[in-house]
Amino acid sequence: KEEEPYPSLTPREVEILQIIAKGLSNAEAAEVLKISRATIRTHLEHIYAKLSVSNRVEAITEGIRQGLIDV
Repeated sequence: KEEEPYPSLTPREVEILQIIAKGLSNAEAAEVLKISRATIRTHLEHIYAKLSVSNRVEAITEGIRQGLIDV
């Protein structure tokens, strides 16, 4: 098995990436997962750092490229 080029996302981070890939806002994602918007923001910051991206679109694109999510 090839080594992953990035630190792997936690299951929760993958879940959040899948939710934002569906077009939900941070507020909507927070409501779905029953967590605060601040927690969503923190998870997104971690996702961006781990995927070496700077925004939602890049994160979703990279998530798809790596096979973490499908839309």
